Amino acid sequence: MEGVTDAPTAPKAEPAPLLVARGLERASGRDGGAFGPVDLEAPGGSLVGVVGPNGAGKTSLLRALAGLLAVDAGTVRVRGDDLRALAAARRARCVAWVPQRDAVCEGWSVRAWVAQARAPYTGWTGALRANDEGAVDGAMRVWDLAALADRDVATLSGGELRRCALARAFAQETPVMLLDEPLASLDLGQQLGFATRLRGWLRPDRAAVMVVHDLAFAARWCDALVLLADGRVRGAGLPSDVLRSEPLSEAFGVPLRVRRGPEGVVAVDAVEG
Repeated sequence: MEGVTDAPTAPKAEPAPLLVARGLERASGRDGGAFGPVDLEAPGGSLVGVVGPNGAGKTSLLRALAGLLAVDAGTVRVRGDDLRALAAARRARCVAWVPQRDAVCEGWSVRAWVAQARAPYTGWTGALRANDEGAVDGAMRVWDLAALADRDVATLSGGELRRCALARAFAQETPVMLLDEPLASLDLGQQLGFATRLRGWLRPDRAAVMVVHDLAFAARWCDALVLLADGRVRGAGLPSDVLRSEPLSEAFGVPLRVRRGPEGVVAVDAVEG
């Protein structure tokens, strides 16, 4: 119709952050390292990587995000709720925590250990209802654990145990997952399997934050990165912005060169001489 123009298209809304940390800061203590202040957001559907040298405060930061480590300042909110104000059971319905190493006890079958992740929902009885059984079965199916269901977890290899830990996190059915070096004990093929499964788990109502040492992996699979060194944020944003020679060299304390290919970062090498 003459004189009528199409209305301008509204810009596509960015996913709302599921996890928001503001001014998170901790002085050094006996139960963890110092870090901060740190601001971090994990929007729905995103995987945020935390990278940096050993001793940078990465694990302490993730433990603080999970509500497992006291901080001196700052807040952590999941879907708008102050995580530290929540009772333990409700907090466990918000955040799944996958540590570097899981403490396992002899005598637990793989399925029973994965099913333990449903504790925040089952109450003091621990009795699994139909939806709990479904969550456990689904998580074990994703991580190809059916053949190991009756095995004692104390007899598993490192890679098998890591898959069980990830299945526990999936079975917990939380909007946020925090993973501390989940690639440990996984070979190259298993790392690819982990990445595709984790990306498949992500949805608009789910997000994940992980500590990762493999910078090429971080560049390929993460939507955003936070670079830590000496507890301080040295870079944050898109992987292409964070994984550059200058900030990485400063963070790791050695001259580094970033090599890129058609699909992004392929390697980070020390500069000789």
